[in-house]
Amino acid sequence: MDRLMANLERLIPEALAEARLRYRALREILYNQPIGRRQIAMRLGCSERSARSLIAALKEQGVLEVTPGGIVLTDYGLELVHMVDEVIPYLDGLHSLALRLQERLNLDKVLVVPGDSYYDPYSKKDLGRVAARYFREVLPKVRIVAVSGGTTLAEMGNAIPAGAARPDVLVLPARGGLGEKVEEQANTIAAHIAEAIGGHYRLLHIPDNLEEETIKILLANHQIAEIVAQLKQCDLLIHGIGSALEMASRRGLADSALKTLEGKKAVGEAFRYYFDANGDIVYSVTGIGLELSDIKNIPIVVAVAGGSNKARAIEAVLRKRGRGTLITDEGAARAILEGRQ
Repeated sequence: MDRLMANLERLIPEALAEARLRYRALREILYNQPIGRRQIAMRLGCSERSARSLIAALKEQGVLEVTPGGIVLTDYGLELVHMVDEVIPYLDGLHSLALRLQERLNLDKVLVVPGDSYYDPYSKKDLGRVAARYFREVLPKVRIVAVSGGTTLAEMGNAIPAGAARPDVLVLPARGGLGEKVEEQANTIAAHIAEAIGGHYRLLHIPDNLEEETIKILLANHQIAEIVAQLKQCDLLIHGIGSALEMASRRGLADSALKTLEGKKAVGEAFRYYFDANGDIVYSVTGIGLELSDIKNIPIVVAVAGGSNKARAIEAVLRKRGRGTLITDEGAARAILEGRQ
């Protein structure tokens, strides 16, 4: 497919350029609908006349609708965006980029979306959409889902496409997480996912960084112990990856802990565990939920993270995993492969 796209680029460059432009237009409408012609022209960097012609062509194809409130995608238009999502990686050479990254990190699968979410907020939304679509693809294989928190996974939770209801699926937060923004908490994301698929969920209203004695007391609670036991049986884990010092600061770790992380050169974080550039765990925070040691027993493990600023964190967390799927963006992928860290 990569070779085919390269040959088509040589043969009919104007056609592929038009395809890219139309995809960008649909993406702008998707994330900003209802939106006006002038806004579309500004965001695409073209004249209003060009935008008007583009909108007319897309309307004629049944992709969008012009309403009194602005331009919106039709159901067919939304479906088309999802279909083109699968072609764009080949059109922009991202498929070969994904294969190179897959080999470097020794993973089972890597998906790369266009752009760099460190600079482009739409790339983070794209990460969420692609992760949501991948979730739907693997959903028939699972009964228990564990999901962590974070902004990217919040985007995923809001983008789960419609599909057959799965009342037999249980969605759980991978860990407690009070203290974060409500919409970014694992509890909230788990609830959104369960509602989107017609499943059910359970919540863990427990903060991180607990004393060992407190953890023992909480685990003596039947309901909490039952949720933790169900987590250990999950078929699918979806988690984010954070930059070590940023995550430590957001979670309110003590100054002494921050100094320890700096001293040990921690760069990445996942599941309350902090990793150095070699992929070694240099610090961890006590809490209730999935542990890193549980990952080897989970059939499907998916990491979702992007942004060139997170390249070091992504590589650190995944360096020694040796399996699973990564959904990332072009910015992070190129930074990892080119060593721009």
